[in-house]
Amino acid sequence: MRTFFLRFIIVASALAAGCGGKGGSPTSPSNTGGNTPGTSSGATATITGSVQGGTANSLTAFSGGVALTGVTVTVVGTSISATVDGGGRFTLINVPPGDVQLQITGGGANSTLPVGAVQASQTIDLVVMVSGSTASIDSQVKSGGGEAELEGRVESLPPTMAPLTFKAAGRTVKTDSATRFVDGSVTRSFADLQIGMRVHAKGSLSGDTFTATRVELQSAQTVPVEVNGTIDTLTGSAAAFQFKIGSRVVKGDANTTFFGDGDKPDTFSDLKDGARVEVKGQQRDGYVYATRIHINGDTDTDDDGQDSSASIHGTLVSMSGSKPTLVLLVGSTTVHTSSATEVKRRGDVQTLDTLKVGQTLHVVGDRQSDGSINARKIEIDDDAEGGEFEIEGSLGGLKGTCPSVQFAVNGFSISTSAATTFESACSSLKSGDRVSVKGTRHADGSVAATRVKKN
Repeated sequence: MRTFFLRFIIVASALAAGCGGKGGSPTSPSNTGGNTPGTSSGATATITGSVQGGTANSLTAFSGGVALTGVTVTVVGTSISATVDGGGRFTLINVPPGDVQLQITGGGANSTLPVGAVQASQTIDLVVMVSGSTASIDSQVKSGGGEAELEGRVESLPPTMAPLTFKAAGRTVKTDSATRFVDGSVTRSFADLQIGMRVHAKGSLSGDTFTATRVELQSAQTVPVEVNGTIDTLTGSAAAFQFKIGSRVVKGDANTTFFGDGDKPDTFSDLKDGARVEVKGQQRDGYVYATRIHINGDTDTDDDGQDSSASIHGTLVSMSGSKPTLVLLVGSTTVHTSSATEVKRRGDVQTLDTLKVGQTLHVVGDRQSDGSINARKIEIDDDAEGGEFEIEGSLGGLKGTCPSVQFAVNGFSISTSAATTFESACSSLKSGDRVSVKGTRHADGSVAATRVKKN
C-alpha cells in the first residue's frame, strides 16, 4: 500500500509539472493597473516622462518646450494611468513587457503613441510633444534589462561639449575610437553629427551620462529657425558678424543674404542696433546661423512708445471679406489686409487674388489690442503638393515647342501642355514677358500650368 501511494504521488507531481512547464498552455500576461496586489515589479517595466507643448521638428523640441498639465497618460488595454503633475511629469509603474500603446488625452490632445519592445525590469524615460490634438515622442531613453538605448535629437556638440561628446535626449553621450557611427549601411564618424539631427544610440547609462558603443544617424536635416525682433549689440563685419534679438544670439557671414523694404537690395551695412529684422536660418550650438535677413527698418511703436511690430508664420486656414479688406485666419491669428498690404512670392509682387486657403504665409504687420495683425507684408512661402498654384512674375528661360513649353517664373519651373489654356497665344510668349500662371504643383516643386496669361 505504501508503495502504491508513493507511486501515485510521483505520477501526480509529474503531471503537475507538465501542466506548468513548457509543454502546457501558455499563460497570458496581466494588463492590470499599476497598483494591482501581487504584481511583481521585476517582471514589469516603468515608463516616466514629460509632456510639453510644441512640435517635434521645432526648436522647442530640444531647448525645452512649455510643460503641459491636465494631461492623462494611459497604457492602452490596462488600468495603468497617470496624470501629468505640475512640473509636466508622469510615471507609469508595472507596465507589462512587449509592444505597448500610450493614450495621451487632455490639454486638447487625443493621440496614441507606440512604445515598442518594452522589457521586464526596464525604465523608459520619454519626452512627449503635444501640438494641437496630436502627440509624438521626441526622445526616449531605455535602461535596465540589458543594453541601454537612447533616441533623440543632437542638442550640443564640441566645443561646447568635450571632444567626442555630444548631448541628446537631455543626456551627455560619450563616444570613443571604438564607437561605431552608421547611417543605414554607410559608415559615418563623429564629425558627421549635426545640431538637430536625430540619432539612435546603444550602450550603457550611468546617471545622466550615456556611453555609446553604436550611434545610428537617422536624420541629417538641420532645424530651420525664424527669429523676429530688434537688433541689439551688433558686432563684427560682413565676413563674420553677430547680434542679439532678445536673448537669442544670431550670427552670419559672407553667405548671408539681405533683403529690405526698398527697391534696392539691402546689405550688411544696413544693419544697426534698433533696426527691426526677420531672420531665417539654422539652429546651431548656442546660436542661430542666419541664411537670410530681411531688414524692416527702425522699430515701429504705438502711442505708448511700445514696439507694436509683429511677425507670424503659418497656414492660411480661412479667408473672408472683399478685397482689399480681407480677414485671414493664419494659424490661430486673425490678419487684416488693406490696399497698402504688399503680397510677395520669392521677392516678386503678387496681388491679393494669389492668396489661397492652405498656403503657408509669413505675415509682417502691426499687432492690435485684440491680438489681430494689420498686415503690411505677406510672403507666400509654399503651396501644398497637388494643390492649386498661382504666381505672377517675369518669364525666363523659355524653351520647347508650343503648346509644350518650359520656362521659369521667380525660380519656379513651369511646364505647359495641350491641356493648358493660353489667354495670349503660346507663340507670343518670350523671355522677359510678365505673366500670370495657374496650375498644380508637383512633389519636386515644378508646376504643371493649367492657365497662362500675359500681363
